[in-house]
Amino acid sequence: MYTGSAEANKDSHAPRNALRVEPDFKDGFYPCEQDGAWILVPDHRGTKVYDLITAEESEIKELGELPDGVTIIVPDVEFPKWNGKKWVTDKSAKKDSDIAAAEAQKQYLTAVATSTIAPLQDAVDLDIATPEEISALKEWKTYRVMLNRVDTSPGADVVWPMPPA
Repeated sequence: MYTGSAEANKDSHAPRNALRVEPDFKDGFYPCEQDGAWILVPDHRGTKVYDLITAEESEIKELGELPDGVTIIVPDVEFPKWNGKKWVTDKSAKKDSDIAAAEAQKQYLTAVATSTIAPLQDAVDLDIATPEEISALKEWKTYRVMLNRVDTSPGADVVWPMPPA
């Protein structure tokens, strides 16, 4: 590996394995010795690359050609999938994510409704509920039932019920 030149003592001799010719330099390449001669090896060190399967970013740290299975093209879409030339949206992954998000939202809203219903139900069970609490309990229970009926299956048009005021 060439690291630079310096003046040698007049009486010193280069080692037998030393190359006496300064290498050529070219942008994007690094000179390396091979079989007693300089060769230019592609230098992608510091280049960000993206895995063609996972779209995960990494950085090249070694000299040489880019490894198989990566591209320098930045994934510019949500749910990236490599089509051989560019990144496209993986519709299946997007659909799965949308379904999971809808299910998570349904569970969250149901938990909120259940936590609101509990003290109202306690007041009714203890015969100390006000008319407003009885009305609110009915509204929240109705809301929770309507939440339970929300269809989050693939292809469904998810419509969320409005919570009680």
